[in-house]
Amino acid sequence: MTEKIRILIVEDEALVAEDLKEMLQGFGYHVSGIANTGEMAIALAEEHHPDLVLMDINLAGEMDGITAGGAIRSRWDVPIIYVTAFATPAIIDRAKKTSPSGYIIKPFNERQIQTAIEIALYNSLLEQKLKEHDNTIRTLLNATDNPSLLLDAQATIMALNEAMAKRAKDTIGNLIGKPFFDLLASQSITAPLAEAVRQAGLGKTIRVEEHSGSVWYDSAVIPITDSRGIIRSIAVYCTDITHRKTAESALTSLNDQLVTERGRLATFTAALDSMDDPVIITDSMGAIKHVNGAFKTRFGYILSDVVEKHISTLAAPENHFSMNIDGFLHDPKSVLTGKFIARNKFGLNMAFLLKSTPVSEENGLKTRVFVLREELFGKKIVG
Repeated sequence: MTEKIRILIVEDEALVAEDLKEMLQGFGYHVSGIANTGEMAIALAEEHHPDLVLMDINLAGEMDGITAGGAIRSRWDVPIIYVTAFATPAIIDRAKKTSPSGYIIKPFNERQIQTAIEIALYNSLLEQKLKEHDNTIRTLLNATDNPSLLLDAQATIMALNEAMAKRAKDTIGNLIGKPFFDLLASQSITAPLAEAVRQAGLGKTIRVEEHSGSVWYDSAVIPITDSRGIIRSIAVYCTDITHRKTAESALTSLNDQLVTERGRLATFTAALDSMDDPVIITDSMGAIKHVNGAFKTRFGYILSDVVEKHISTLAAPENHFSMNIDGFLHDPKSVLTGKFIARNKFGLNMAFLLKSTPVSEENGLKTRVFVLREELFGKKIVG
């Protein structure tokens, strides 16, 4: 069964109060109590939590109905219908400030009472649904750590989350009801975001990257329309992409360094390949890392044939110049010179005057550059 609507009667005339009680019960309502003073009305409202209060304005005691009605309305958000024999402008002005749901002038009839109650209850239900809707919006906005807000069609702030308030360097209470574009003057929003909101006011969905202080945002601005296509509100969602932008910047910097390094290596390789003498580059222990074009011509090997192999593997059996690993370990900083007899891919021995120079690099690693000048019967072969 549906629970009956509970109504609190506040009336200091006993006969009027009893008539109201019989009338309300005849409508199918439950009378949760009758109070004859403002103080008693507040106490009964706290005890019974009525769905509506019929409040006489002129009551016995120090507290009148308007004061009691305002207290009940503010504490428990119960709809109040004032009932009075007086309707002076001063009384009406005081009553309006308590946000009543109705105002009935005595004498009244059953029709007036029932109509006022039904309208008050219906409006109260709509008001409750609107509050639930607002609470849902606030919950959704605060479900993300990214700044978000909702504007009306005139770009007035309707709702926002804590993250957006923090971005605007203000509080939610101060910002609600404030024109969004006023935040531009205080630099709480960026010009690109303000322009995106203007475009959304024309019906365009806009996505823009913006830089605010030390933070980068990817912001989506979306117009929300009703069934007739009329823009009713504008949603703004700002996603923090600072980490992504930082990574992109670092990647761009690394790419630029790579391009520079490639250019440097290309120049270096071209310089080595322009030399007539074979050149071999090894690490500090003698493992081959690079060879030039003259090496490939004289030895018949390409880089993949010899890369990571120790340079001593190129020596002929007749070679007496020390190329073992112990030698690299013993004196890694020395310039090495001497006669080196090598054997190429085709089994041919070649005699070279060898000079090896250690090279220090920025990261502290060392390489060695071997330049081989070929000799035949003690004479250099040119070309």
